[in-house]
Amino acid sequence: MSTLLLFLVFFLVATATAMFVFNAMPDFQRIHLNQKFVDELGVGREAPRLIKILRLPILVFTDLAESLALPRTRVRYRRDLESLGLERLVSVDQLIALKLTLVFVFGLYGVMLLSVLSPFFCLLILVFGWMFVDIWLKDRIGARKKQIRAGLPFVLDMLTLSVEAGLEFTAGVMKIVSKMEPSALREELTIFLREMQFGRSRKEALRALADRVQIQQLNSFVSSLIQAADMGSSIGGALRTQSEIMMAERFVMAEKKGAEASQKMLLPMVLFVIPAVMLVILGPLLVNFVYHKGGF
Repeated sequence: MSTLLLFLVFFLVATATAMFVFNAMPDFQRIHLNQKFVDELGVGREAPRLIKILRLPILVFTDLAESLALPRTRVRYRRDLESLGLERLVSVDQLIALKLTLVFVFGLYGVMLLSVLSPFFCLLILVFGWMFVDIWLKDRIGARKKQIRAGLPFVLDMLTLSVEAGLEFTAGVMKIVSKMEPSALREELTIFLREMQFGRSRKEALRALADRVQIQQLNSFVSSLIQAADMGSSIGGALRTQSEIMMAERFVMAEKKGAEASQKMLLPMVLFVIPAVMLVILGPLLVNFVYHKGGF
């Protein structure tokens, strides 16, 4: 119990010290720290909360992270940051520094808990600190892809109507982005527009969008647009075809999830609902049988 209390006190003191140091820094130093997590495409967006909270130790460990080779980890993290749309907000070195920070923190906690837990569990705490960034990235990427996949059919319908009404494709995207609520898809479309403003062609910006998001529906959408532009056919027709295909896929996915939901409900019904119903039906009969058999 005393070790757990010491652990809690250490955590609170460390958090209070970090907050005091950050708030006590002059304004120009604080701005300098903020600029390390922002660039021209990051205007209006923020780094993830975990990185903002741990920005001080991340910046401390960044020099060490830059000296580490880790080629496979760097390639994977670069791809993950692109999937999250954070490649211009957070660098790979800062992400590795976050991993080192968590390894240090969780390793320190493991050492403090050696008197309470076995060395094996303390080692598991250290391993969890090493794997936490990968688990966190995978969870955020999955949630982001799910959000983009859910909003894509509606955006595609609006874009189809805009192009068929006479708007140029890029102007239609700009119009839709200006009306959209903040979301992952809006961020990706904003990056697409700004890349075109910085000199990229529409084909290159579309391919970069598909490479970042890595969603099959978006890949098909981008491929059809590029093919229509290369063949000189109508973009409106390609958009209408993709919109119908995506809407049909959405209905199929909804039916599939409905069928899966009925199967998932089977086990709770067998374990909880059916026994309760049987108890209500057979309970009075069982009580009546016991009382009559006992002579009551």
